[in-house]
Amino acid sequence: MVFNPLGPNLAWIWDIVAMIISIFAVMLVVLVNGAIQKSGKLSSDVTRKIVHIFAAPVFLLTWYLYSGEILSRYIAMIVPILFVLLFIGIGSGKVKNEAFVVSMSRSGDPRELLKGTLYYAIMIVIVTVLWFYIPPNPTAFVILGCLAGGDGLADVIGRKYGGERKFGIGGAEKTIAGSIGMFFGSFLFSYILIAMFSFEFAAFDLVMLLLPILVISLVATFVEAISPPNLDNWTVPIAVIVIVALFIYLIPAWWPFTLLTI
Repeated sequence: MVFNPLGPNLAWIWDIVAMIISIFAVMLVVLVNGAIQKSGKLSSDVTRKIVHIFAAPVFLLTWYLYSGEILSRYIAMIVPILFVLLFIGIGSGKVKNEAFVVSMSRSGDPRELLKGTLYYAIMIVIVTVLWFYIPPNPTAFVILGCLAGGDGLADVIGRKYGGERKFGIGGAEKTIAGSIGMFFGSFLFSYILIAMFSFEFAAFDLVMLLLPILVISLVATFVEAISPPNLDNWTVPIAVIVIVALFIYLIPAWWPFTLLTI
């Protein structure tokens, strides 16, 4: 929802309030996940991916709080930038934060946050600047839907049901079960996020967007399957952006939106 209880002259102040709420919302995902990990009820592999799966969607949902003015995207961008700086600080040893290390690393080594976790946060910064959803554009939701829900479920499902038969390049260990999880996770998260914002924008036609999202999810699945370790947080979003651009220029009826929203 384009939301501003303070009026147009004070929109920037409300956007700062929305930014603070957004920071707390994303932090809550990390802290709750850290508590689950400490309880021992789930393995570290699963709890690490819980943050990966839910952090970006929770951040996207807080976009509903912003006023939609020109500065909104840049104020919203501060949230992932702060996490980028935090991950660099933790990974380099300059900042101590056990909850983040426990929630986001496999081995407990803070330096792990300088790889996939950092790339994930940087990608959210880029997506916020280029594809903030006002003017109406669902591109951010498919990019982060595939990156968060798809890639996250691929790892969880692949580890649990993938078995011993693995494939991949550059040392990556992919499984058929993981790729199935990637496809369904990408589609479901992308579609649900767009559906939640369709209440605000009639341009988000869920029937019209069904097939394009299926195609995007399929391509993202293929790209994730052949991506080297730690690089899928780059390769998957880039693949989604390329497909969206092809839709715009070759099949505009499938994606009647601009390439960028800036």
